[in-house]
Amino acid sequence: MEKKINYNSRNFAQVRAELIAFIQQYYPEVFSDFNDASVGMMLLELNAAVGDMLSFHTDRMFNETQINYTQERSSVLELARTFGVNIPGKRPSITMVNFSVVVPVDRNDGDKADYSYAPLLLKGTQVSGGGKIFELADDLDFSSRFSSSGIPNITVVPNENASGGIDNYTLTKRALVLNGITKEYKRVIAREDYKPFFEIILPEENVISIENIITLEGTNLTTPPTLKDYTTFDNNYYEVSALAEAEKFIEDPNVPSTTEGIKAGRWKNIPQRFIKEYTDNGFCKIIFGGGEIDTSELNDFIGCRGQIDQIGDFVNNNSLGTIPEPGRTMYVKYRVGGGADSNVGPNVLKSLGEVFMVTPGEDPAINLNIRNSLTVNNVLPAIGGKEQPSINEIRNLVKYNFSSQNRCVTIKDYLSRISLMPGKFGVPFRTGVWEQRNKVNITILALDGDSKLTNTSTSTLKENISEYLADYRMLNDYVTVKDGRIINLSFEISLFTDKSTSKGEIMSDVIEKVDEYFDINKWEMGENVYLAQLIENINNVGGVLNVTDLKIFNKVGGKYSLNEISQPYIDDATKQIDISDDYTLFGEPDAMFEVKFPNKDIKVRFK
Repeated sequence: MEKKINYNSRNFAQVRAELIAFIQQYYPEVFSDFNDASVGMMLLELNAAVGDMLSFHTDRMFNETQINYTQERSSVLELARTFGVNIPGKRPSITMVNFSVVVPVDRNDGDKADYSYAPLLLKGTQVSGGGKIFELADDLDFSSRFSSSGIPNITVVPNENASGGIDNYTLTKRALVLNGITKEYKRVIAREDYKPFFEIILPEENVISIENIITLEGTNLTTPPTLKDYTTFDNNYYEVSALAEAEKFIEDPNVPSTTEGIKAGRWKNIPQRFIKEYTDNGFCKIIFGGGEIDTSELNDFIGCRGQIDQIGDFVNNNSLGTIPEPGRTMYVKYRVGGGADSNVGPNVLKSLGEVFMVTPGEDPAINLNIRNSLTVNNVLPAIGGKEQPSINEIRNLVKYNFSSQNRCVTIKDYLSRISLMPGKFGVPFRTGVWEQRNKVNITILALDGDSKLTNTSTSTLKENISEYLADYRMLNDYVTVKDGRIINLSFEISLFTDKSTSKGEIMSDVIEKVDEYFDINKWEMGENVYLAQLIENINNVGGVLNVTDLKIFNKVGGKYSLNEISQPYIDDATKQIDISDDYTLFGEPDAMFEVKFPNKDIKVRFK
């Protein structure tokens, strides 16, 4: 008779009961003593216990292959890699700090600072406070009015003496700093390291980023690499999100920039590339490519040169990047820090750590005074610091990864992709994107030295955007990058006010309210401006009983832009805009509103 086994029994009690039933049915004459004290029952229960443990571990192993049920961090990380999700480690907090230096008066013009003494703070300069260290993200040039991304970021304050003369000037520039400390890891590449997908694990758990990886010829190097070594293309390995990515948007030294602070960029093939991953215990692992296998060992086979070359064509496949060559020394510059405790409040980062400053002035004594005058303070809290993603966060990242894509398909994709272009290649202050007759139109606006809108963006910035988008746009998309339009406005506001309140004070407050409402930092290109909210804000000014009339004019020519609003005018001579339709200024996708001279362009009348 065929013996049947119940495969549904999973736990100890079920397996025990199934074993007893099995023996009673098929071996009644062999064993019948099912007393707990019998030796046979002991063996039966041992088998039930083994069955229970096997069932448990089988279920557990199966659960670890399912993204919704996995519990082990190592398992969820492996699933993330399988689905192509690059899980980050700790993230550093960031903030803006004010760096200030005191420079002498220009000997040829006492009404301005001597910018020949304006120093250069190099990337990596450290500031600290609250037990945390932050580093400067980009070089900070005090002789330039702009940041590294082309944004005006300097204030100049004269320091007067007792007699009213100017002793010197304080230059203050605002710059981005990131929590963490830069370190360097050195390793000699040995012959046994020359293998596909060579891996290095950095010796610290809290690695937040890889700044540079270079290899230099030689195995007995004692001096650290120079700045030139770190900027030479042939020495560098570049980080990518996947080893199959063969190109990266990098600085183009052969193309001169038309604007200070903005570097020309282009896509370049990078066979030297790597990816980074984080292990389940928090260490950072660097993985290099799989190409360039050495075929020199086959050279002993005389007469096979042609065949060897053919083998090399297939073996030396750089589609996933190259392997670091043996006989060279690798230097990995990386940053450690981050975490939730790196978030600090405002006015905390007031101390200087290691300072890398270049002082170009002729007088060494003045240069020393400038170096000693350097002060720092964070005007904003440091935010964004976070621990490694939890298992549940990683689970959600993996589950919804397929809904993302690395292509510009919709208008919003283009808008977000432009904002992700590295800052050293320039970032528009405002960007407008819209489609017209199957053509994707991109318009950009920048800021001038007075932090006012300008629609004369540099050709370098436009070319960088065009070049950057070339690798993300759909094949049949035709993309144009042009300057946007600025609609300059002026106001005439009539008020009914409380007679007991100072008219000068009311006027000042109303001008401030209008200027604040039209602050260009609050608006995007193409947005409608609803004036009902502005009128409500004016009515809330102390002493204002009611806004009796509001007239808006389009200022054109002279110190204003030449652009006109498409909305109809009430009077073509004065260019008073017709706002009778719901008290709204209608936005256009390539335009943005601005009140350029608030004190002159906002007139207040009283009744």
